[in-house]
Order: sequence, then C-alpha cells, then structure tokens
Amino acid sequence: MSKNYLYYRAINWNVVEDEFDNAVWERATSLFWLDTRIPIENDFTNWVKLNLEEQEQLKRSLILLTNLSTNQSIEVGEIVRNGKCSQQEVAILNNIQFIEMVNTKAYNRILLTFDKEINLEKSFEWVDNDSRVLEYLNDINTVYRESSLVKKRFIALCVEGLLNYAYLAYLFELWINKEFNNLGTMLEMIIRNESLHCFYFSHKVKLLLKESDPQEVERFKAWCYETVNHFVKLGINLIGDFYYLKESKIIAKNLILQEANNILMGIGLKEQFSFNAEVLKGINYRLNNLRRHHLSISSNKSASTDEEIMEESDYEF
Repeated sequence: MSKNYLYYRAINWNVVEDEFDNAVWERATSLFWLDTRIPIENDFTNWVKLNLEEQEQLKRSLILLTNLSTNQSIEVGEIVRNGKCSQQEVAILNNIQFIEMVNTKAYNRILLTFDKEINLEKSFEWVDNDSRVLEYLNDINTVYRESSLVKKRFIALCVEGLLNYAYLAYLFELWINKEFNNLGTMLEMIIRNESLHCFYFSHKVKLLLKESDPQEVERFKAWCYETVNHFVKLGINLIGDFYYLKESKIIAKNLILQEANNILMGIGLKEQFSFNAEVLKGINYRLNNLRRHHLSISSNKSASTDEEIMEESDYEF
C-alpha cells in the first residue's frame, strides 16, 4: 500500500533536533495563560474614573491590537510553508499562533468588561476596513507570502517587537499611572510571550544569515534597515492618527523608536534612532523584568525526562 499521502513524520520529543528549539518550547509552554484566570472586572472602578478621551483611547488601542494579533496568528504560519524547519520549530510556531489568539480573546474581554454597551461587531468592522490598517497588513503579509525564510522571520519580529508597541504603550500607562493592576497582569503575560517570540525569531534570523553568502547578507541588512525605518515612520503616523492624548503620543513614539533599535541590535545591526529614555523609565523597569528568559539547554540529545507536577489549582477557572 502506498504511503505517499503521508506528508508528515510523527514527532519524537525524546530526540531533540535542535536544543535551542527544545528550550524555547519548554519556556513557551510554561507561559501558557488564559484571560479568564485574571479578574479584569476588578479594574472597572479605575475605568470609570477615566475621562472620555482616556476611555476612547484604551478602546481604540484594544481594537487595533485585536486586529494585529489576529493577523499575526494566521499569517505567521506562512513561515513554515515551503521552508526548512525542524518539527520542534513547527511546534513553536503553532504555539505562537495559539498565544496570539489567546491575546485577542483577552482584548475582547477587556473591552466588554469596561464598556458593556460597546458594539464589537461594528468596532471590528471599522478596524478591518480602515485604509491605514489595511496598508500595513498588506505590507506585512506580502513579505510572509512572497519572501525568503529569513525575511519572513524578520517581518514577524517587526510585528511583535515594534508595531505591537505602538498600541501596547497606552496599556502600560494605565497599569503604571492609573493602577489598572489586573490589566497589568494580563500585560505581563502578553509581554513575556511576545518577548520570547522576538528572542526566538532573532536567533533564527542570525542562524539563517550564517548559512548565506556575504553578498546576500549585505543585501538583507540593507533591506532590514529600510524595513524598520518604514515601520517606524508608519508607527509614528498611526500614533498621531489613533491617539487622543498628547502625552501618550510622546510616550508611544519614544517606545517604538527604542524597540526599533532593539530589533536591529538583536540581529547584530546598529541602532538607528534617537529617543528620550527618561519618559520610558516606568515602562522599561517592567519590560526589563518581563523580558528575562532563562532557557535550559541540555548538553545531550535526549529531552529531559523530568516532569513538572501539576496541582489541582492548575485546573481551577
């Protein structure tokens, strides 16, 4: 009987194809979370203290984040298509897709908890058809669908490590300055996951560059600078268009300039943007803690047989 229909191999987790992939998988699965475990309704008393502009700015940020995370959840799968990936890498990308959808569920819940009268269908129809949003999604998805493996990984890095922060910035403000502590707990989990994804994509970009000839590497570097500069300009324009509060615009713009530098330095390139670190002190204090990932890489080729003991409380919702 022909077995040509089999387009996959059963994954053997007891034999590690790439120790870094296995370490990232272990870390990624340890960061699993659900919005239902965080009592966001306890922040409602702080929500009602916000003025109308502040409330509208938060809602708009969450709507835009829902759109971006939904797109990332779907399109990041293009990385594995027609490309050379270990089975563990495919598993990690599946995890990334899942966590992005977890994020969208959280954004939905926050919106409905704070504004019980909001029409989500109408809100999402707006964001799904906004010309500015469609323009940058088209830029992103064109790279995912038509470019090389290294460019696909780099554009994923730009989405999660740069464009995301144009909208996350205001959530940080509310956490730090307005005592939205449960929103902050959700944000902690989002940042832990997103930063791990960025760390992973950066590593994969550097590995692919090691396998490329020098001329290809130089062309790629030039493309990276051009791409990051494009998304920085885009992000600044989006902040100008979608933010209501002047001080919040300043913080968000400086944050994406900082994160653009981080993306470039993460793959061994030079930082390109000046920013005011003083206005980011509170955010950076939290980011520096949340971005610490202690990956355990074994020296042998077999996966660890140590098991983490689950408690009954792990199943309480």
